[in-house]
Amino acid sequence: MIRSWIKTGAAGALSRTGMDKMVGSLAGSRGVPIVIGYHRVVEDFTASAATSIPSMLVSRQMLERHLDWIGQRFRFVSLDEVGARLEGRDGSRDPIAAITFDDGYRDFYDHALPLLQRKGVPATVFVVTGLVDTTGVQLHDRLYLLLARRGEARSLKAAQLARLLQDLGIAVPSVVANTPYLATQTLLEALSQESLQKVVALLESESPIPDDTFKPFYSLTWEMLERIHRAGITIGSHTKTHVIMTNETGPRVVNEVTGSKEAIEKKLGTQVRHFAYPSGQFNPSSVRAVAKAGYRFGYTVCTHRDARFPQLTVPRTLLWENSCRDFRGAFSGPILNCQVHRAFDVVSGCRQPHQMNQECGHAQ
Repeated sequence: MIRSWIKTGAAGALSRTGMDKMVGSLAGSRGVPIVIGYHRVVEDFTASAATSIPSMLVSRQMLERHLDWIGQRFRFVSLDEVGARLEGRDGSRDPIAAITFDDGYRDFYDHALPLLQRKGVPATVFVVTGLVDTTGVQLHDRLYLLLARRGEARSLKAAQLARLLQDLGIAVPSVVANTPYLATQTLLEALSQESLQKVVALLESESPIPDDTFKPFYSLTWEMLERIHRAGITIGSHTKTHVIMTNETGPRVVNEVTGSKEAIEKKLGTQVRHFAYPSGQFNPSSVRAVAKAGYRFGYTVCTHRDARFPQLTVPRTLLWENSCRDFRGAFSGPILNCQVHRAFDVVSGCRQPHQMNQECGHAQ
């Protein structure tokens, strides 16, 4: 509560004085068009949060609040228009913002698309192609739910997680996880997809989850994507299987970025120019793979950029249901203002291991 109160007060002061933009520029946001990212759009946040990673959810009602506030201050544009501004092909200086959705969840079709169409807001969906037209579930969703069921009262001791990994012969340094969310985050950031699948398999063998539980997590179908594309929504790539690219081998990364691009282009008959790094994580080798695959623009979740490929490391701000609530739990325009201008980044910093990006001095 104290932290929320401080955040509310700071956001109000920064917004009233116009310091939000100045503070945000210290985090590296100056001169970069606003790109906002979401994941799942649901009807009832509280009900969905019972089985989902809360920070990946936004209710349709809250999304509309966000869009209304942003639309009063920025001109909504497509990512192609953002690209034109980044490359200097658009000489206008008016404030612009682009809206994106990661992973290609089916609830985008049910809840977000009608809202976007009604408001005339362009958007982009970044698709995990290996799950399209399947009943497969994102590995992070399955892992989180399994860990939540394993823990008591949504709590998971670090010792439990360490023993689980030890049983699988997987070493993760400094495992500190007191909640299913922190445990999921720790594993996603440290392990390859192959190791993560072993963890999920073991957890499922101990406590199977009925298939019906995973229905809310299903991905879009190709038929839905065709309709979405015809409606003017841009379709971008988010790899084939949502691998964290910094945890994988070079050949695996190349296969993920090229395979997803080829699948979308073949199925939808459109050129794929935009790529979003899963979890926003990147290093020099993954950026090079994205460049070689033929993408023109790539999107992360922080303001660090690769000096050789600045257009392939464009920062985004990820939002969810509670990211713009004040200490009373109400929607706060000043907090959203600070989120959009990344004013809070100066305090929170970046959790990504960007020392990895110092290879050959290419990151900044």
